[in-house]
Amino acid sequence: GSGHSNCMMLEDILDGLFHIAKADGLIHEREGQFLHRIAEIFRIDEVHYEAILARHVNLGAADPYVVLGIERGKPFEEVRKRYRKLVSDNHPDRLIARGLPQEFIKIATTRLAAINTAYEMIERGLRHA
Repeated sequence: GSGHSNCMMLEDILDGLFHIAKADGLIHEREGQFLHRIAEIFRIDEVHYEAILARHVNLGAADPYVVLGIERGKPFEEVRKRYRKLVSDNHPDRLIARGLPQEFIKIATTRLAAINTAYEMIERGLRHA
């Protein structure tokens, strides 16, 4: 890692650990505690951890604002700006350029799908408001 908090490479590793933990279909309590401790060791703050966690639970139950790591009630332009940054940061081409192995590219594709779904949920909700 970079030695800084919220290092993207360490977040990628934590994301991969979530995939392993839910291989049997769900994340058990002790696995969740372990993953939270890993996040602390990796210096991933609570907001980033909650966003990673939210991508790995049933998105129907997850708060789309948490998935995007943005406060509820922000103007739609800020939501869109955050969404575009997440899409840019997590685009498979960018991860390939960072030298991540193919397994991480698959994880990023799943991550991007969760980000897209969360954004669509927010957009739909704001359109009907």
